[in-house]
Amino acid sequence: MEKASLEQANHWWISNKVDPELALPFKREVFSDANRRMKERFIIALVGLRRVGKTTIAYQLIEKLLEEGIKKENILFFSFDEINATLGDVLESYKEAEKKDFREEKVYAFLDEIQKCNNWENEMKKYYDIYPKIKFVITGSESLFIRKKTKETLAGRMAEFMITPFRFTEYLKFNNVFEADYKHETKIRPLFIKYVENGGFPETFKLESEKDFKEYIQALVVDRIIYKDIPQRFKIEEPELLRTLLQLITHNPGMYVDYQSLSRQFGKDRRVIKSYISYLQESFLIRMLGNYRRGSTTLRKRKRAYPTDNGTIRLYKAPINNDFFGRMVETAIINSMDAKSFWKNGNELDIIHNDTPIEIKYQEKIDSEDFKPLREFMRKFSRREAYLITKKDEGEVKFDEGIIKMIPAWKWLLK
Repeated sequence: MEKASLEQANHWWISNKVDPELALPFKREVFSDANRRMKERFIIALVGLRRVGKTTIAYQLIEKLLEEGIKKENILFFSFDEINATLGDVLESYKEAEKKDFREEKVYAFLDEIQKCNNWENEMKKYYDIYPKIKFVITGSESLFIRKKTKETLAGRMAEFMITPFRFTEYLKFNNVFEADYKHETKIRPLFIKYVENGGFPETFKLESEKDFKEYIQALVVDRIIYKDIPQRFKIEEPELLRTLLQLITHNPGMYVDYQSLSRQFGKDRRVIKSYISYLQESFLIRMLGNYRRGSTTLRKRKRAYPTDNGTIRLYKAPINNDFFGRMVETAIINSMDAKSFWKNGNELDIIHNDTPIEIKYQEKIDSEDFKPLREFMRKFSRREAYLITKKDEGEVKFDEGIIKMIPAWKWLLK
């Protein structure tokens, strides 16, 4: 690898600063968390969906190092997204070009889209163990190839940070609305509606037209994952089936996933359907919730699927009526909580979080029927508290089973 190629990717070697268009001024909450771990030896892993800001955070960490006086030549950045190279090639080329002694000097290696580098985990383990002065910061867009290989090869060596699309509080801060403003519903509600409709991809926040928004999500998120990332990694034969399955889930957020039924619907082997849905999940395009069972480390087989961001819903679903907007509110809340399970046992509840039942009813009026599933769960599992997330109703209702707290959805997302 030529020195000129490395210098092009590491422009601060010449300018002594990071391009402000790369290290954007707005810093997400996770930046501080990751920055606190920079002085530790752990490999920092920034993992998440494409276009949510992983690389931006990496550049912000580089900028912080420069501000702290770290020598500019001691900070390496390399992206495997478009260039086919091994980790050894990159590090040895850097070592030779900049005359670095990894045993003597503290160096920082930022490696972008690491999952596209063959055998990266074994090579990184070798360098990590031999050269304690190398600090690795990696980013990745596929959980399967970050998490499973990490557990096998890099156990005890990595601190992982999940980078999600912007949370509602981050979206408000981006729009110069801060905690002191949270009590002003008239200021928050219009942004809540816009956030639910558009999702949390940061580069879309300034896009004004529907056409520009959809082109961005289509080209830079969905198509890159479905037609490039997944086929390269899994050697699949039908990326169009991936797109169709994603479109089906975005039209029906919270749908029950019945592999046998989908197999008949699309005329494909059940195992193919199951694998393709797992690829969508491992690439962070969808999340799967399992049916809750107390006292078990595994969730029942029946699952529900949601898009991981409402931006993909808006891409495929138009127009959005009032009823479907409620489904989008549900999806936003599911994702904000990183929900893992629902409950269905005759009645049904949207979320079970830390054994606490939560139901979402984004509707004009709440009546007695809306409390029944929560009360059944409370009675069955001896829970004394539950939550009903509403459109506008707020307060506490006492029942024999315990207290059900009603909280408007926009307030819930502020928590």
